[in-house]
Amino acid sequence: MKFPHIQYSYALTLVLGLFACSTSEKKKEQGPTSPLELEVVDSLVVHELEPLVMDDHMASLGYYLLRNTKSRQPLLVDEKGAVIKEFDILHDGPDGIGSFGTGYRLLDDSLWVAQNLMTGYHVFDYQGKKIKELPSERAGLFSISIYSNRTTFTPYVKNGNGYIIGEEPNAFDHKEISAEELGPKFYGLAETIFNYDIEKESQEMITTFPETWEPRAKERFVGQAFPLVAMNRKTMEMALLPTVGNQLFIYDYKGEAPILIDTVRLTHRYRPDEAREVDLNTERWFDDYPLFTDLRVFGDGYLVGFYTRIPKEVMKELRAKSEEYYKLPEFQEANDQYAKPYYIYVKDGEQIGVIDKLPVHGVVDFADELGVLFVNDNGDPEIERDYNVFYKLKVKE
Repeated sequence: MKFPHIQYSYALTLVLGLFACSTSEKKKEQGPTSPLELEVVDSLVVHELEPLVMDDHMASLGYYLLRNTKSRQPLLVDEKGAVIKEFDILHDGPDGIGSFGTGYRLLDDSLWVAQNLMTGYHVFDYQGKKIKELPSERAGLFSISIYSNRTTFTPYVKNGNGYIIGEEPNAFDHKEISAEELGPKFYGLAETIFNYDIEKESQEMITTFPETWEPRAKERFVGQAFPLVAMNRKTMEMALLPTVGNQLFIYDYKGEAPILIDTVRLTHRYRPDEAREVDLNTERWFDDYPLFTDLRVFGDGYLVGFYTRIPKEVMKELRAKSEEYYKLPEFQEANDQYAKPYYIYVKDGEQIGVIDKLPVHGVVDFADELGVLFVNDNGDPEIERDYNVFYKLKVKE
């Protein structure tokens, strides 16, 4: 009578042992370069004919701020995809910002912010009335960067006051502080990250190249490497990412100044372990280096993005064919073959995994503090349609 009981116990032990082994093996597979699985959890459908991109979303407000890719006009949209208001601001009138809006972000339940690359930042209410204009504080116009699916600033509220944190590569005089002449000393002088006090209408420069950033610490010159910045409006954390190298710096910004709390070493099979030093005598030294091009708040963590590049040997052949090599069909073919987007996910001060492929067609358009990743294929849909779709993705548990 006892035999069946013994046999059952042995079988149960065997099953538990196999389960433990399987779990252990699964844990071994997890690591900083393990592929993360994303799943589509929902979508936002907006019935507008023109292709749209998403500049902002705040679940606490129930608003999305979208941008028309052709006219660059901003649209306020609710959680169901209904257009609440299309803001008529791309003009030179009292409630305009000029003809070219480069990005739009939400501030709070009464205000939002528009950016014009040339004139600076403009604060509006939700009726489209301009409340305040904040000119960019520049030393000149030395370089211009425009992203299709990313804004370079974040408005946020701290202790009841409104601020804008962002990137301004023209904040210093590139002739007086010359990267080519100064070499690694450049990193201690150049400042491109700003914090704008909206009420006081004053701007201060903050951390740009941390002293512990490897090229600066070892006095190696790796190019201008202007950092990207992201601000978590919920936790008051700021992330700083020099575009060259493999370090993400995370700061506590609850107080008056950011305090470094984590430095995360980033790694990916398509990234070199070390940023190569610039040889200023070599033309186009950076052609095939995978610069970081994206940094976003993603839940309680951060999403870091880069593109692989066309190999320099291939680029050399293309340039030999034409000075306007970028118009050649061979260039487009090479770009499609080699230039691929990859993402690194950072959470709790460490790299959690990588995203090498999206489960839906499109590009990463936005990520929010709730951990939702928005993917948009509106500019190049697989099937032609007369409406816009933003796929909502989450990391699969």
